[in-house]
Amino acid sequence: MSADKKHSSSFRGFIQWLDTWLAEIAGWLVIIMMLTISYDVFMRYAFGAPTKWSLEINEYLLLAVVYLSGAWALPAGGHVRVDIVYKHFSPTNQARIEIFLCILSIMFTAVLTWEGILFVHDGIVTWARSETYLEILQWPIRLLTVIGSGFLCLEFVFRLFRYIRVIQGKEESTGQEGGL
Repeated sequence: MSADKKHSSSFRGFIQWLDTWLAEIAGWLVIIMMLTISYDVFMRYAFGAPTKWSLEINEYLLLAVVYLSGAWALPAGGHVRVDIVYKHFSPTNQARIEIFLCILSIMFTAVLTWEGILFVHDGIVTWARSETYLEILQWPIRLLTVIGSGFLCLEFVFRLFRYIRVIQGKEESTGQEGGL
């Protein structure tokens, strides 16, 4: 079995494939947002008849973009890092800092995932709807929190194990990893 097939068959490879797939969906959602906003602007200024649905739809699409792409952005280096002091540490000390930050991030994203699950459950039980023109069911929107924070939590776990291997000398730190 080739190295690529072995990696793609692993749990981590599968999760990273899902992260990429979700990020691609988020990219397409941005295009949909652009089209719906452009349509709303056109209708407003050309005919004096703005849409009633565009703002609400785009608020939900923006949530989807953020939550669906967050886990992909972490290993891709898309999260913010302030490394004015950090870059002066040795790779081992950088790995120790990363381990600490990963543990904090895992705790935060795990709690966010759990609370999101409870929030989705509440939305299903109460059949909650938005109080706006479209009266959109809320549980599918709330499910974005669970998906996004759950996958981000997994990426932090993968990152934690990677930095543990760096400290053990089993892997080298490139110094190019994405920020927290």
